[in-house]
Amino acid sequence: MNGLLAIAESFLERMTNPQYGNAVNDQYSLRFNQLLGEDREFAESFARLDLAPEDVGSLPTCAWPWYLQWRTERRAPLSPEFLDALFDSTDDPAVRMAVIQSAFSDNDREAPGGRHADFDPAEDAPTGDFRESGAHLQDRPEWAQSTIIQNGWLRIRVARLTSDTHVDRRRAEIGEIATYLLQLGDAESLADLRGLLDNPRTRESIIAAIAEHLVDAGLDPQTEARWRAQLGLPEELGRG
Repeated sequence: MNGLLAIAESFLERMTNPQYGNAVNDQYSLRFNQLLGEDREFAESFARLDLAPEDVGSLPTCAWPWYLQWRTERRAPLSPEFLDALFDSTDDPAVRMAVIQSAFSDNDREAPGGRHADFDPAEDAPTGDFRESGAHLQDRPEWAQSTIIQNGWLRIRVARLTSDTHVDRRRAEIGEIATYLLQLGDAESLADLRGLLDNPRTRESIIAAIAEHLVDAGLDPQTEARWRAQLGLPEELGRG
């Protein structure tokens, strides 16, 4: 467990847990932001904590969305291993959405020469094929060789999901991820959502999730048509 987070745990819980009420949340938020503003060394250390999967228990669930967003704004990425562990540790939509936002924050970071920081010319084909990030080549699913998913964390996550023999669990999580990508709605998220639509192993789950999201959103026909066109979703698909 990370020591600095463990020390801050009770403070951050009072800052983020709605059970304490708005007055307490605001009071602790103000005090904490003052501390971060006055002590830049502490703020820098807090933003660049090296978190491992076992650190998931360092904060209460309600505090992780705040920390992930605060850290993302400072361009300090978390490891895919930690994000996976945090995503798997809870079914709280706020936390899972924050994990995906954090994972996609890396899309804005480019390595020297203009290439994305996680791009490896020795492993990435020009079409944006699956990249292992430590996985063994022989374990790579065949479909991943042609699936265009740019975000490294999502690419690995989906590859693992599609190898899951528990069909209902696989479909549920893929559909959940699709909903979060729709909610983000930025160009990178929607591009990877189209990549999932192009994958025959995930297409059915993605179409179902998109259809449900569009229905729940109560969009007018013109707006819904624009969403479908932007995602490359045929008009006749996804309606139930």
